[in-house]
Amino acid sequence: MNPFVLFLIYLYTCVFSPVTGYPNGKVTSACRSMRPDHGHTPQADPIHSINVDKTIFNPGDRIKVTLSGSRFDGFLVEARDAENLNGSAVGSFSLTDKRISQLLTCDGIQNSAVSHTSKERKLQVEFFWVAPANSPKHIQFLATVVQKYKIYWVKIPGPVISQPNAPSVPLKNPSSMITVVLPSASLHKRFSSAGCGSSKFCIRNPVSCDPEHNPECFFLSFRKHGQSVLVEMTGPGQGNISFVLSHDQWMVRLLSFLHFAGKST
Repeated sequence: MNPFVLFLIYLYTCVFSPVTGYPNGKVTSACRSMRPDHGHTPQADPIHSINVDKTIFNPGDRIKVTLSGSRFDGFLVEARDAENLNGSAVGSFSLTDKRISQLLTCDGIQNSAVSHTSKERKLQVEFFWVAPANSPKHIQFLATVVQKYKIYWVKIPGPVISQPNAPSVPLKNPSSMITVVLPSASLHKRFSSAGCGSSKFCIRNPVSCDPEHNPECFFLSFRKHGQSVLVEMTGPGQGNISFVLSHDQWMVRLLSFLHFAGKST
């Protein structure tokens, strides 16, 4: 064969092949960023989830990890220090099915990540995470999922698991994470319990009261509003109304506390 033709074939193989992605799951180059080299923008709202079989662990424990959701081609799962999610992978994994998943070495730590073995479509994958002897107090699982070449999600947050009696995970720069917007137009009318249990979550005292018609109703509601959460709070008397965002062992959830003139409900 003409040497020039051989050179072109070699050049094509070396230069253009990586752009096609990693259907074999050998994605160690993406360990730190967990971002596929696909040249497209990641999706914003995850449709896949990570679940674990227990939320309290000791060094040496094996935690069953399940990634599931709409059919997907590829994935990358790591465990990281929940207080330093930009750090290195933590611990090691073991497989339940070597046909669909494989172990990777990230940041020099053997078996510290799991990825796919082929583009065969999947609904669910399972494996075990083994806590190292020097494990951080809190671990969070992260997943990147590729549904199609141009459709993927990066660092989908999974559950936080903790060692026994570990203090809560501190929030980092909460002011940069939460923006409070007061829609002044809605403050000129009473809040309503319409939609409670269907379009919004509500906490009420007395039970089932409606603040629109009962000025003695202690009321808190929240619902999705575009890319934000709309919160309504009202109650009788003097005092403050507050709510907090708190980590539990499965997800970030909304815990509400209503304080009125020294009373709590």
